[in-house]
Amino acid sequence: MQVSVAFLGRTRVVSDGRELALSRQNLSFLAYLVLHRDVDHPRETLIEQFWSDCDPARGRSCLGSALLRLRKALTIDGSDWLEVTARGEPRISSSALAWFDIVTFEQALVAALSAPAGKIETPVFENLMGGLIQYRGDLLPGWYDDWVLAERERLRLLCLRGYRRLMDHYVADGDTESALAAGLEALRIEPLQELVQQQVIELYYYSGQRVAAIRQYEKLAALLKAELDIAPSKNTRALIERIRSDRSSS
Repeated sequence: MQVSVAFLGRTRVVSDGRELALSRQNLSFLAYLVLHRDVDHPRETLIEQFWSDCDPARGRSCLGSALLRLRKALTIDGSDWLEVTARGEPRISSSALAWFDIVTFEQALVAALSAPAGKIETPVFENLMGGLIQYRGDLLPGWYDDWVLAERERLRLLCLRGYRRLMDHYVADGDTESALAAGLEALRIEPLQELVQQQVIELYYYSGQRVAAIRQYEKLAALLKAELDIAPSKNTRALIERIRSDRSSS
């Protein structure tokens, strides 16, 4: 029996190929525990977070029911994904057999971002690629709780940093085409990252795509004007002027 849980770009709990029907609140509660898997959660804190509109007795009952349903859904071959401390504080078990896309994503990116600058060693590189694949979109799409919005932005920025690190790896490896693809993925996540825009413009230019570099700058200038009512930075303008003055590249 295998259980996989996805929260990035979609929300699914699949057991033996069959999607389980969990309530919206239980899915949110599970995501919270996974995202804060290294924390012992006082029951009062969890009740305040998810059942603040209930009286204390009702809140305790709702928490107990949620834990029971989730434990039943994710128990694998008798192995419990949830552990409870001596004080009754629930947390994700470090030996849980359930697979969570958030965990795979975070662990891979943290390892890659901790690696020395330049080319990444093969095992870390392969894990980074596998982690980035997990980021199919925003955390818990359609949820707008304050804690979800904060975690959504954190994971989004982590993914952006991952693509920037991947771009640096490819540059160090001399693979301009792959570096450019990684840069464009970073801009898909956050097109207003001007430093990444500069790198993409340079990569276009150094790969002989002068016209594409100029078009990238023009798209950036239009975006900055529309979104922030500002012009590209002095450094970006200087970069494009150097490129425009070079007539040797097509």
